[in-house]
Amino acid sequence: MSLVMTPPRVRYIIGLFAALVLLSCSEKKESTDIIIEKPVEQAPAAPVRLHEYTTGENIDWLGKKYTCEISRSVADDLPMITDASGAQYYDNRISLKITRADGSVFYNNVFTKTDFAQHIDARYLNKSAMLGLVLEKVDGDNLQFAASVGEPDVLSDEYIPLIITLSRTGGISIKKDTRIDSPEEPEDI
Repeated sequence: MSLVMTPPRVRYIIGLFAALVLLSCSEKKESTDIIIEKPVEQAPAAPVRLHEYTTGENIDWLGKKYTCEISRSVADDLPMITDASGAQYYDNRISLKITRADGSVFYNNVFTKTDFAQHIDARYLNKSAMLGLVLEKVDGDNLQFAASVGEPDVLSDEYIPLIITLSRTGGISIKKDTRIDSPEEPEDI
């Protein structure tokens, strides 16, 4: 076997090599085709329910012992709330029950966001939920509670703060909380 190649074969190999070099060095033609994935319609997410809770606190008020119980529950029968992204939420009810040491009920009421309608703009009220209620302090003859109505999304911190004052006779008054959060006791406005 001879190592010497014949001229036609050499030309063929050189030609093949040159073609490979030219193909590998040539610019790739850019496509003007735009490829977009077809949108897949997703089923709408189920309406979101905020968690339910019940808290109880023993308090000394007017020289006597009382128990203050606050419960938040989902209100399936109230209109749904739809946020800006289209997510739907259930509204809530919050019950406030104050019992005396002998077990008799001093005060029992259920709040919804409509109880605060005169203090909140109607457009905001329609896109908000009853969020919370807490006992803030015993203030002489009154119990003062902080309530909130706002965006139901747990990642949002947007809400309207309200103050509910319960008198020793069982009457309540509601006003918008205009105090600025600070360690000092704010003056009444």
